[in-house]
Formats: sequence, C-alpha cells, structure tokens
Amino acid sequence: MITINFFTTLRLHLRLGEMRLEAAPGLSIEDLMRRIEPMVIEKTGKSFLFKLLNDDGGIKRGTIILLNGRNILDGDGLRSVVNDGETVALFPPGGGG
Repeated sequence: MITINFFTTLRLHLRLGEMRLEAAPGLSIEDLMRRIEPMVIEKTGKSFLFKLLNDDGGIKRGTIILLNGRNILDGDGLRSVVNDGETVALFPPGGGG
C-alpha cells in the first residue's frame, strides 16, 4: 500500500488527512495523483489537483510533494516512481502575509 498524506490548506479543503492506494509497478507520482483524484472527489465531493498542478500539468510554484520525506523536485519530479510501503506528502502552495 502507498500512503498519501494531505497537509495544510489542502487538508482543510478536503477535510481528509490520509488515503491509501494499492501499489502498482512503475506508478509515478503523477499517475498516483490522477488515480486518487476521482477517489477523493467521491469521498469528499471536492477536487484537489487544481491546487497542486498548473493547467499544463506541471507543479504549481510553491507546491511541495515529498516522497518518503524527500522533495520530488530533487529527483525525477512527477515521474518519480512510488513503490509499495512508501509515503507521499502533498503540500499546496502557501499564502498569506
């Protein structure tokens, strides 16, 4: 199983802290997020990808996605592969002032 944790305003928006998904060979971070999007909508009635990704599918500035505590931007980005037993943490861009 892969654990997906939602943090900060994303957690507040969804009223959801965690999801789990069966691991699949070669599953990328992008595939994982697109796979759980309909599951999140079904469970909460709300979408979340628009908070993390641009219209072109890239990571929005300020978004942090961690794979086992390491920023995916230090690796293969959205193409980073997620394996069984790993954890993905999703932090939307911060705001305020």
